[in-house]
Amino acid sequence: MKKILFVAFFILVSALSADDEPGFIPLFNGVDLDGWDSKPGAWEVRDGEIWCTGASEERNWIIWRGGEPSDFVLRLEFRWDEGNSGVQVRSDDLGEWQVFGYQVEVARQKVMGLWHHSLIEKEHPKREARFLMTTAGERAIIAEDGTRENTKLEETAKIQSHYNENEWNTMEIIATGDMVIQKINGVHFATVIDQDSEMSRAQGLIAFQDHGKGCIVAFRNIRLKETASK
Repeated sequence: MKKILFVAFFILVSALSADDEPGFIPLFNGVDLDGWDSKPGAWEVRDGEIWCTGASEERNWIIWRGGEPSDFVLRLEFRWDEGNSGVQVRSDDLGEWQVFGYQVEVARQKVMGLWHHSLIEKEHPKREARFLMTTAGERAIIAEDGTRENTKLEETAKIQSHYNENEWNTMEIIATGDMVIQKINGVHFATVIDQDSEMSRAQGLIAFQDHGKGCIVAFRNIRLKETASK
């Protein structure tokens, strides 16, 4: 009975949220990991939230299997407590819960604002330009040849101060054309404009990272609105 009541409550809340956010659909039902694919034992649902259990020693991702969106707005709430995590968009599936592509860092305050390219090899000729693409308060433009130019728009620590460790925060990722933007708690943290003719991705997976070795992070109220390319 308790589970039935919780499901009914979640459906009601989702319906109300949809009215407030036209065009958004929930990606997580608040009850189980239906629609998500994860390493056994690494992720679980607690009280309507997706939690990394911290049990995995190896890095892994929980992957949403509902599609590979191109232009969109992704909204969610997240909480970081320990370790290292991230939110992937427009990413590629390498198998065995490994994901390659754009990641918004989720970790301690002083590294927030990072756009990162996950799982790019150390020997990759474009690793220097893509591995750590931005910090908070920056816009990065990656040219067709893979070279990157960063512009400082705001003071890093000032932007990072809007994020709270060990508390729930909101995140919004906006993907339009060759641009991806991250906002945290309503504040614009960082932008990447990726025009690399080889590495830029126009669509792909949404996933959350468990970096292994005791990572404790959680996600909830995950919803997506796909948009038309401008």
